[in-house]
Amino acid sequence: MNADPYPSPARQAGRPRRLTLDRLLDTAIELGLADLNMKELAAHLGVGIATLYRYVENRDALIRLAAGRQATRSAPVDSGQPWREIVLDYAAALFSSVGQQPSLIIEFVEARWGIAVELEFVDGFLGALERRGFAPGEAMALYRAMAKIVLGAAVAAGHFAALAARGTTQARELRQALGSFEADELPHLRAAADDYADEVAATAWRPILDAVLDATEARRG
Repeated sequence: MNADPYPSPARQAGRPRRLTLDRLLDTAIELGLADLNMKELAAHLGVGIATLYRYVENRDALIRLAAGRQATRSAPVDSGQPWREIVLDYAAALFSSVGQQPSLIIEFVEARWGIAVELEFVDGFLGALERRGFAPGEAMALYRAMAKIVLGAAVAAGHFAALAARGTTQARELRQALGSFEADELPHLRAAADDYADEVAATAWRPILDAVLDATEARRG
């Protein structure tokens, strides 16, 4: 019998719940991965910080596992819905997942965790489309298109959330910024100022993705 790669430490007197890797990852996700502090995590779990390192090698390894767990959980259920609907379901799941942890985008760009955190999510998407008659390359191209659209909207949503946390909005920031220019400067942007400041439009991934899906549907016949 193979040894458990994540052995559980012996239960100590007074500890109400035994720490497990699942509980460790779930708690890390609950506290937020962006500014995760191992000392605070240990205190929240009611264990010594050394105990955490019996389950994970370091903070980066913990975040990588937790982010992967979060991504896997966000994948939608394949209940046999049409291919267009499953793509939209994956898009909504991705937007929701990144919306809950906007720092995932920044830290993924910085290669903090590597690509492993998204592999199961991507594989689920590809498998769902291949079961609906898509070739692997065709399914991958559609995933790329979907991800570009959704992640772009998620970046905008994260930006607007940060503005809101500071008590401001895109429209207010734009008015203040334009005030530093002469009245005859940036005429094209001024003409489109309301559209530029439209936070709903900037975060609406569905209309753009629908256009991609329409083109895919027409191409497939």
